[in-house]
Amino acid sequence: MKFFKFTFCFALLVIFLTQVLHAQKPTENFVKDELLVKFKDGTSNESAVKINRQGNSHLLETFADLGWQRIKLPENLSVEKAISFYKTFAEVETVQPNFYYKLAVTPNDTRYSELWGMEKISAPTAWNSATGNSNTIVAVIDTGIKYTHEDLAANMWTNSGEIPNNSIDDDNNGFVDDVYGYDFRFNDSDPMDEHGHGTHVSGTIGAVGNNSLGVAGVNWNVRLMAIKIYSSTGTDTTSAMLINAYNYVRLMKERGENIRVTNNSYSGCEEACGYDQATKDALDAMGNAGILNVFAAGNQNRDVDTNPAFPGSYTSPSVLSVASSTSTDVRSGFSNFGITSVDLAAPGSGILSTTISAANYGNSSGTSMASPHVAGAVALLSSHNPKLSNASLKATLMNSVDVLANWNGVIKTGGRLNVSNALQNQTVCNFNLSQNSLQARTKGGVYTVDITAATNCDYSVKSNARWIYIIDSADAYSGNKTITFRVTVNPKISRTGTITIAGQTFVVTQSRN
Repeated sequence: MKFFKFTFCFALLVIFLTQVLHAQKPTENFVKDELLVKFKDGTSNESAVKINRQGNSHLLETFADLGWQRIKLPENLSVEKAISFYKTFAEVETVQPNFYYKLAVTPNDTRYSELWGMEKISAPTAWNSATGNSNTIVAVIDTGIKYTHEDLAANMWTNSGEIPNNSIDDDNNGFVDDVYGYDFRFNDSDPMDEHGHGTHVSGTIGAVGNNSLGVAGVNWNVRLMAIKIYSSTGTDTTSAMLINAYNYVRLMKERGENIRVTNNSYSGCEEACGYDQATKDALDAMGNAGILNVFAAGNQNRDVDTNPAFPGSYTSPSVLSVASSTSTDVRSGFSNFGITSVDLAAPGSGILSTTISAANYGNSSGTSMASPHVAGAVALLSSHNPKLSNASLKATLMNSVDVLANWNGVIKTGGRLNVSNALQNQTVCNFNLSQNSLQARTKGGVYTVDITAATNCDYSVKSNARWIYIIDSADAYSGNKTITFRVTVNPKISRTGTITIAGQTFVVTQSRN
């Protein structure tokens, strides 16, 4: 029996190696024109041949002692349809695809073995399917980026519409020489990092992978836009600087730059001691433009459900808040938490990444280090499937976590990021209304409309008429929900108003007819 098992495994290995030689990077996880079919004991060879002929298939290989055959399918027959076909025969015990088995990709970066966080989030398995794309942009809103760093320079975003250092606003976007991004702290075009925080964050998101240098980011290939809002002290940004930074990112997105996600590794009283409506409005405008905004949950070791830490505590649909986990998957002692306000966890204790120091690399800890793991995962997922919406990207990351006992009742998902799961199990957020319009009575009243959506698909609801009031109005809703609203009395004239629900228009008409 051991010999037969060895023969079978060896045969499959030969099949696999042969396929790899002809298709270096398969787009499916199985051979698209083959099947493995097992016939029941006692099935004659003539019966098997007859079945294969009926399917216009032919035999490639037989594992006689195990009862399996490898079958070549005709060009017009998909694997899925072929499986259904073979299952109709009583002689067939089971049938399956001829699956690919892939090595877990490990880059040759010299200090990769120190990146425990990448292993923990299953990045090597994810890299079998995707390593990033230069068309995807991550805006790093931080202390700037050392854009000349040996492990970052090749992945820096550059503004193709600008001619460097000519003191002219070549692309007419209102910013002169914004080649790598912009410095909103000093209001100039050079977002070079003087502190180091933004450079460390950037390495986790997108240090060049497999280049025989230093570390590898979640994305080996991506574009990092440098948005500087701090000086060398790292404690001196303002609401106005944040608003200007957010508006710049949104502007560039609306001008055609493929910015899918921002990383925001700042939180606490140094940045915002309370609710800041002006900043939130600018943040929501980025979300409405199709940008997902990943925030560090903060490092005050507190429950932010009861004691918020802004901006990460804003309940906007486009905000994804991240707690910090250790190498043993427990909450880092400094990390904020909250079963409502914090979405998921990611590695944040003792994280090696790029620095501005002469050594080029160093370790740091904080939810600031957890957030870029998630922002990097968003970018990788977006590169893998560019069609995913903001809501779908967020829901996918949340729905694919490794659920862990240590996080149960601590954060919303109860789990830690798993980027491989995210690539393999995507959530597509479709928002369906029970109706698209409603005829209200002249005397007004309370009405409802139902919305159905997958778990963790977040959205906003907004009345666009002063006479339509959303009851229990919230910044964000999630999944299935009944939206309740009140219409005021209107005995005189006919009128029409709208409610925007998950980007869809719900029409309310009130008339005497």
